[in-house]
Amino acid sequence: MPTEPADGPHRGPQRGGGLILALFALGLAAIIGTTVVFLPWGPKPPPISVVGGAFRLESSKGGVLDSRDLKGQPYLVFFGFTQCPNVCPTTLADLGNLLDRFAREGGDIRAYYITVDPERDTPEIMRDYMASFSERITGLTGSPQAIAQVTQAYRAEVKRVPLPDGGFTLEHALMVYMMDRDGGFVGPLSLDAGHDLALKQLHRLVSGGRDS
Repeated sequence: MPTEPADGPHRGPQRGGGLILALFALGLAAIIGTTVVFLPWGPKPPPISVVGGAFRLESSKGGVLDSRDLKGQPYLVFFGFTQCPNVCPTTLADLGNLLDRFAREGGDIRAYYITVDPERDTPEIMRDYMASFSERITGLTGSPQAIAQVTQAYRAEVKRVPLPDGGFTLEHALMVYMMDRDGGFVGPLSLDAGHDLALKQLHRLVSGGRDS
């Protein structure tokens, strides 16, 4: 009758443990190998915002605004056009009220309203139009090429919609973009959720992302 080796009672667990360790080692090696395949060699590049970019546009307050001059200060961006019937003027009025309240709380931030209709929204028309809203919001326009570049950079989709009378209107993104002091996209301003939440977002934005 076969007999168990003298050290038999102690070898079973050792073999099982060895097998588990071997399988674990093989799995770890596979994970490390896969990670190495997908990681780039050399130093990791800095994160790059996929929303936003440089622009140089004509200001409703005169002159030209270069986004490089905004370096070091957070700001807001909103797209629209002067012939927008309801949403744009309502948003501009609401945003202006929010910025005025933010200023009363000691905050300071500027907003820029960029037209998506550069052929009709000349600097003169933008100046007259923006006079109805808060001084803290500046209208911006430019050549069709310059506007196309900035809308693409901000991923702000614009669609031209023909009207029965032969004219046209424009469908466009409604987001108010919060940009940090480096020109990076932080997120959308929750204007529709009420001013209390939006004010908290603005305080956080101007404090560099820290709770105020």
